[in-house]
This record gives sequence, structure tokens and C-alpha cells, in this order.
Amino acid sequence: MRRSARPTPGTALAGAVLAIVTALAGPAPSASAHPFGPPSTAGASVQGSRLLIAWNTDKLDWVALGESLGVFGGQGGANSSNLSFTQRLQESPTIRSYLLKHITVAQAGHPCHGAVVEDMRDFLARGAQVAFDCPAPVTAVDVTITSLTDLHPAYRTMLTATGPAQTQPTLFTSDQPTAHVRFTASGGSVRGTVVAFAIGTVAAALAIGGFVLRRSRRRKAAQVAGPSAVAAHPPTESLLPPGQDSTTHDPAPADAGTGTRSNA
Repeated sequence: MRRSARPTPGTALAGAVLAIVTALAGPAPSASAHPFGPPSTAGASVQGSRLLIAWNTDKLDWVALGESLGVFGGQGGANSSNLSFTQRLQESPTIRSYLLKHITVAQAGHPCHGAVVEDMRDFLARGAQVAFDCPAPVTAVDVTITSLTDLHPAYRTMLTATGPAQTQPTLFTSDQPTAHVRFTASGGSVRGTVVAFAIGTVAAALAIGGFVLRRSRRRKAAQVAGPSAVAAHPPTESLLPPGQDSTTHDPAPADAGTGTRSNA
């Protein structure tokens, strides 16, 4: 009968080291979706006609997403086995396509063009930055978020404002993936602020115009009154020939006989 081989302490230690090295060399830690935890987040900020959404979720959810898309199996655009799982997610075009498919924005029925910006730099801390360029300044848009709900319908995403323009927190679920989101600033809508500013500018212009008009009318009245006064009270000198004084001039009587003036 054969005796069962017992591993020596050195063999056992080498096996343990090999197992650790194999685990560390793996593409990513194994993860399963846990949709019943805190919801994913979407920080929204308005920059004129651009809406920037920073979508983020738990680290294990990122891993589960990468596994579902085949990112860690070499199908996501990362061919080097030396890359960490964060680098594979960061450099994967599949992840970018997924985000642009599951996060969309429309304005007045027209889709806003989306693009992943900043190369997903530090996405685990700051989220994946997705910018949407809309036809007009963003005041109200329709946002659709279905990220991770394809893995499990219980996933949710909470959208909040991160810039000066504020909005009500909005929860996106598999049952309600789209919401009409309005952004306000300084206690009123962005459009209302612009309209108020325009009204103030017009009022100021009207006030200035009224002042100039009144001043112009006064000048015209003064010009009209001046010649009238002169016509009503003409100076005596204006009726005499040049060089003659009205106080000493005494025209000589005409000579009845000859029709010439007297030299006496």
C-alpha cells in the first residue's frame, strides 16, 4: 500500500505564496452586484449650454460592470495583463460606450451630444465625467439614467446639483429611468434671471432716452423762444442805416422847389 504523501513545511509555504501571487496577478477582484446598497450618484453642473454629469458607484459595482462587459477578459481594449482593474476600466472604450448608452440628455425633444471627458481620470473618487452639449443654454432637460439596471433592476441613481445652478434631488430607477430636470440659480430659473437682467437694461435705456429727449425739447423750445422775442421787441439800431445814431438823426425836409435836399 502506498503511503499518503504529506507536504513538507517548505512545500506548503511555496504553495501559499503561489496562491497569493496568482490572486494578485488576476485582472480584477471578483465581485457580485449588490444593488440594495446606497444608490449610485450623478453630480450635475451647468456650464451655459453644456451639462456635465459625473456618474459614480461603489468600487465593487465598477468591477461587476467591468466583468459583465468583458473588460477584464481582454475584450475591453486593455490587452496588457500588467494593468490594474482601475486602469482597464479607465482605458476601456467599452466602458465609454456603455456610459453614453445608459446616460442620455435631451433638450426640448432634441438629443444633446454626449462625450466622456478627462479620460475618466480618478473616476473612482470623482466619477466618470460625461459632458452633454445642448442646442441652447440648459435650464430644463430630460435626463435618462439606466446604468447598472441591466445587471439588476434594483439599482438606482441619485442625481444632485454640484454647481451654482441648483436642482431638486432626483432618483432614477428601472421603473422611472427618465426625469425632467430643471435648474435654477439665485432663487429663480436661469432664464428668469436673464429676462430680469434684460428688463433692467431696457428700463435703464428708456430712462436715459427720456432724459435726452426732454433735454432736446428744452433746447428746441429755447431756440424757438429766442427769435420770437427778438421779433416782438426789435432793437432800434436794427431799423437804422449803418453808421447813424437814432438819438441825433434828423432827416432834412425836401426842397419843394427843386426836389433836392437843402445844404443849409
